[in-house]
Amino acid sequence: MSGSDQSELCPHCQSRVEISFQEFALRITAKILTCPNCGIVAAVRVPSAKSKGSSLVWSIPNLVGTMWRKSTMIETLNARFRRVFVSLIVAVLVAAVLRHVLHVYGWIPREDIRTGALIALPFAISFYLAVSAIKRRH
Repeated sequence: MSGSDQSELCPHCQSRVEISFQEFALRITAKILTCPNCGIVAAVRVPSAKSKGSSLVWSIPNLVGTMWRKSTMIETLNARFRRVFVSLIVAVLVAAVLRHVLHVYGWIPREDIRTGALIALPFAISFYLAVSAIKRRH
């Protein structure tokens, strides 16, 4: 696999990236690549074949390069991890409070609460998948 082929693959999910923006200058072309799966963005500069001097190449900011910005990928992964971790903690706390309230104040036995939760789980998952599918269409 050549170097240009590697720059067209997302380092996170290994899928092909899309060109979301392309800018042409006098001696250089810059592309902004975006991964459709994980949303990681990278800037790639492609000097023209006639370009001998590097005056225009050095004037382009450091963000434009042939390598993916690792900080962007790490920031994206950190944000995803934090979101999943916080959601997990909140879900456990809500389940504990609901179970306590139903058991203590509703006089419902623990076994009935467990059975009801297991019966409601497939409905909750199907509702989540339906809402996710509707959001993806828009």
